Amino acid sequence: MKCGMSEIDITPPLGSAIPGYFYDRKATGIKDRLYAKALVVQADEGVVAIVALDCIDLTSAIVAGIRERIAAFTPIPQSCIMVSATHTHTGPPVISTSFYEADDQYLSWMTEQAADAAIAAYQQRRNAQIGFGAGHEPDIAFNRRFYMKDGTVKTNPGIGNPFIDRPTGPIDPQVFVMRIDDDQGNPIGVLTNYACHTDVVGGTEFSADYPGELSFRLKQELGDDVVSLFHMGTSGNINHANAMGGTEADYDPSLAHYKKMGRILSWEVLKVREKITTSTSKLPLAVKQTVFPVPYRLPSEKDVQAVQQIQLGDWPQAIKDNFVQELRKAANAEDTSFVEVEIQVITLGELAFVGLPGELFVEFGLEIKEKSPFPFTIVNELCNGSATGYFCTRIAYEQGGYEPIITGHSRLAIDAGEIFVQQSLKLLQDIGQIRGFLV
Repeated sequence: MKCGMSEIDITPPLGSAIPGYFYDRKATGIKDRLYAKALVVQADEGVVAIVALDCIDLTSAIVAGIRERIAAFTPIPQSCIMVSATHTHTGPPVISTSFYEADDQYLSWMTEQAADAAIAAYQQRRNAQIGFGAGHEPDIAFNRRFYMKDGTVKTNPGIGNPFIDRPTGPIDPQVFVMRIDDDQGNPIGVLTNYACHTDVVGGTEFSADYPGELSFRLKQELGDDVVSLFHMGTSGNINHANAMGGTEADYDPSLAHYKKMGRILSWEVLKVREKITTSTSKLPLAVKQTVFPVPYRLPSEKDVQAVQQIQLGDWPQAIKDNFVQELRKAANAEDTSFVEVEIQVITLGELAFVGLPGELFVEFGLEIKEKSPFPFTIVNELCNGSATGYFCTRIAYEQGGYEPIITGHSRLAIDAGEIFVQQSLKLLQDIGQIRGFLV
C-alpha cells in the first residue's frame, strides 16, 4: 500500500469577503493560514484521493473543477475523489449570498490549488502503514438547541440563560483518528473526524478555527512536514458554547477559545494515535456512489411567521425582511424543482468514509455509525458540494428554531436527512457484503 499527503495554502488576499454571517465582512488580517489538504491511498483495487479545504462550504461546480484537474494530471478517476469543507466561518469567499458575491478569480485559483494538493500527494506517495482508532472528547462540543422552561425550543438561547431547561438532543463525542506512517514508522499525517461547528473565532481575520490549531499542535509534536487533515462530523446542531454551564466571558474572542479547543483535541488525537497499531498489509479498497433527486419544499405562511418571530441577537430587522421577501417569492413561484444529491462511500479495510452534503443534525451521523457494518465509520459532512443548508430531524421541523427555517439555508424536503441515512446505509451494506462484514 502506498500513501501520500500534501497541503497547499489557499488564503485569499485581505479585503476579501468572509462568509458565515448575515452581513458583509471584509478580511482585515490573518490569524492563521488556510489550506487545502489531500490524502492519496493506492491499493491493488485502485487509488483514491481525499481532499479537505478550509472553507465554509463547496458548490458542485467547485468540486467538479477539482475532480477534473486531479483526473487530468493523475490516473485517479473522478469517481474516486472525495472533496469536503471544514466549514470554518472565517474562511474564503467561496459562495455567493444576498450579502456578498463570491470572487470568481479567487475561486478559480483555489480550485487549482486544491487539486494540486492531491496531485502533489499522488506524486509523493510511498510505501506506508496505516491504522485506525477512536477516542472520546465530550467537553468541547454542545448541542445548541434547547427546550426552554416555557415549552418552546430555541437555538443558541444565550449562555447562562435562566429559562433553559435542557438540550433537545445529544452530541457525538467520538474522536476518530487515522494514523498514516511510512514503512519505516515515520509519520506522514493524521486524519481526524470530530463533530463541532467551526464557528469559534468570529471577527474579520482569516482563520482555520480549531482544526487549524489542531494542525499546529500535531506539527509541533510530530514534525513540520506532517499533514493534519480534518473531516467535519455531523454538527448542524452542535457548537462550542456551553449555554448551561458557561458564561459569555468564557467565549470572548480575545481569549482565543479556538486554540483551547485545538489543544484539547490534539491531546486526545495524539493519545489515540500512540495506541494505534499500524500495518503494512494491503487493505481492500472500494468506492461506491449514488446520485438521486431530492425536492425542495414550498414555504407556507407559517414559515414566514417563523422568520418574523425568531429571536437572534445578530439578526437585524432588515435581514428578517429580506428572508420574508425570499419566502413569499418562492411560495408564489410554484417551485417544484429539486436538486441532485451525491452520497459517496470509500472503504479501506475496516474503515468506511461516508461523504454527505450539507450540515446534518448529529442524530443522523450517530445512526449511520451505529448501523454501519464496518468496525470504523466516519461521516464527513459538507462533502462534494451537491446540496447545501441544514438537514434537520423531523421533530426539529416541528419544534422550530433557527436551523429548520425555510430560507436559503434550509429548503430541501423535511425527510431529506432520513433519505441520506437510508442511502448511506445501503452503500455501506453493499460494500460490506462484498467485503465479508456482517450486516
